[in-house]
Amino acid sequence: MKKIKYILCACLMMASLGMEAKSMKDLLVSMPDEVMPCLNKNMRLEFAELQEMGVKAEVKNLLEEVSVMDTLTQDFVQIRMTKASTLQMKKLPVENGDSVLCVVKTFAGPEKESELYFYNQDWRKMDATRLLDGKRMEDLAESLIQKPDTMSETRFAELKAMIEPRMVSALLLQNENSLVVRLSLPLLSADDKKAVNAIKLQRSFKWNGKSFKES
Repeated sequence: MKKIKYILCACLMMASLGMEAKSMKDLLVSMPDEVMPCLNKNMRLEFAELQEMGVKAEVKNLLEEVSVMDTLTQDFVQIRMTKASTLQMKKLPVENGDSVLCVVKTFAGPEKESELYFYNQDWRKMDATRLLDGKRMEDLAESLIQKPDTMSETRFAELKAMIEPRMVSALLLQNENSLVVRLSLPLLSADDKKAVNAIKLQRSFKWNGKSFKES
């Protein structure tokens, strides 16, 4: 009986180690096509192989545009999918030893707006709200606006009304487990953007092993 338990434990440990052994290259290649529809599995594999060869990692995607993989490290990937869209992926450590994949897709048209997703290493989607300090991306816009002490309520209301529609962009940091969230300002002139900048905030969320928490 003890021998059977030992074998089962050993198998579980090996399975766990196998999961942890997945490299960013493995995860990039195994990514479901729907996560990055313009780049299929062969194209993603070509990215990784070009990077390993020490040459510029660029391929012609399914839209007949050039996609470029800027970065591929042990825990981070950044790809310019099209002229107007990028994808970032970060492997985040969790307390039980497994890793969570955070994926940020950003679209610029021309102002940036991001979508945030979380997956396990088998590419099963996870609850993004639970992993982002209990918030949804679309709920963050209001928290990125704040009235300066020296500004009147009337002027604050005027500037706040100018931010429509409210679009949020996100950026994963390559060298730390943090997510920076900003407010975009579409449909505004350069002068109006300068005025609205007075009430804009930038917020940073740090990964604590369970979820992103505002830092």
